[in-house]
This record gives sequence, structure tokens and C-alpha cells, in this order.
Amino acid sequence: MQKTRTTNQRLKILEHLRNIRTHPNAEAVFKSVRKDLPVISLATVYRNLNMLASQGTILKLEINGEYKFDANTCGHQHAVCTNCGKIIDIFEPAITTYALKKLTLNGFKSGCVDIIFKGRCDKC
Repeated sequence: MQKTRTTNQRLKILEHLRNIRTHPNAEAVFKSVRKDLPVISLATVYRNLNMLASQGTILKLEINGEYKFDANTCGHQHAVCTNCGKIIDIFEPAITTYALKKLTLNGFKSGCVDIIFKGRCDKC
């Protein structure tokens, strides 16, 4: 993987994601980050979010045709409402442990698993 330099914009985007408990889309990240960096562009936010996701630094979740981002990359699951798109973090280590134990693949050692439960939230 190619080494990329760390920019102030990338640091601010990552800092924002690490300080929230929601799963924002790129536009929401842009609106928040530009408070500190008024000259940042939406294209820069998209580019950096995609780079951070491709490096495994953040999660990029496709929910109902829209991408959402999460800085917590491992150790939890997500419940997603298929109607409104609401995302709820679930912290059940036993689920992750069970899934990782059950995976047997020669020549592959997994350290993390992404699990998404789909259904309807209580508001829908």
C-alpha cells in the first residue's frame, strides 16, 4: 500500500469522526469540519474519507444507497433500519468472538469482522 502524507484536513476529518457516536455521511462531515477549516472543499472531504476507508482507518458503510462513516473499526456490530437508515452501534463482544472462532480458512487469520443486522427501528 502506498504511503500517504498526513494532512491537516485528514487529521481534522479523523478527529471529527473519533469524537462523535453517529455515522455521518460525507456532507455532514464537511459541514462540521469546515467550522475549523473554512476553506476545505466537499471534494477534499470525500477524497480523504475514501482514503481513510481504503486504509482501514475508518469504516465506510453503504446504507440504503448512501455511504456513512465510522471511526470505530472493530469490536462492535451495527443494527440498520432498512426503512429510515438509522444505524445503532451494538457492543456484544461474544458475537464477534463467536464469528471469528467459526471462520476456518487455510492461509488466512482474521482479526476483525463486520456484522450488520438489518431490520426496522422502533420508530418505523
